[in-house]
Amino acid sequence: MSDDGTMMNPSRLASGAERGRQKPATPVPILDQPFDHGSLYPLRETLLAHAVHAGMPHGRAVDLVLIVHELATNAIFHGPGTGRSVISQLGEVLRCEVSDTGASGRDAATWPVRHGHGLWLARYLSDRFTIDSGPEGTVATADFALPAPAARRSAALRPRHLDSHVILELDGALDEHAAPKVTEMVGELVSRTPSLRLVVDLSAVTYWDSTGITALIITQQRVSATAGMVVLTGLAPDFAERLGELSPLPLTTSETPAKAVHLFPPP
Repeated sequence: MSDDGTMMNPSRLASGAERGRQKPATPVPILDQPFDHGSLYPLRETLLAHAVHAGMPHGRAVDLVLIVHELATNAIFHGPGTGRSVISQLGEVLRCEVSDTGASGRDAATWPVRHGHGLWLARYLSDRFTIDSGPEGTVATADFALPAPAARRSAALRPRHLDSHVILELDGALDEHAAPKVTEMVGELVSRTPSLRLVVDLSAVTYWDSTGITALIITQQRVSATAGMVVLTGLAPDFAERLGELSPLPLTTSETPAKAVHLFPPP
């Protein structure tokens, strides 16, 4: 069975087209560790340490750990009970492979795909995900883009209060440091402005982690709960698709803040 779900980071620094023009990178081994039911905790600690050491921001490294842990858990409970986790660096990408020997006789088609678990998380939180099963076992592969140093600066928040709506511009990484600032600012805007009409401009976002995605989802929930409306602008198509899959509420998007204004209902 093969399931290929490609998801690219919204960063303008490493687009899919740019990667396609580069020569294939030579894998540099970073970690090769077996696991079983009793070794999941040390596996998580080791994964986090190695990912951060390789240059991945802490919040995104936590995403990597979560995905590998879920894949390893699937191998333990729906596979032979043991496996290997291998991390290698290919240029600006960290590649995580979780494999088992296939001794259970079950392929990856039997692994459950449920909202918030295992394969679902791997598909929508990694930048590229594939899974393959064969006579020798199952290999799940998750790729994570490594940001350039300039892209790791936590996002600055710039609110602009206009007559009919508010524009919140984010410039930098939508990461674990910027996310609570976003939710705090949105909470203040909602408390001061009934039926808030909010544009969140993400065109200058350089990087993100799952806490950043959560902040956007919380923004949508808070504003919608007070009969307001949020429009997200400046999203790359892949990132818009990812957000749509992860958000429990429908998201409204537009290309630019100027176009977003026309989506708001009359005041």
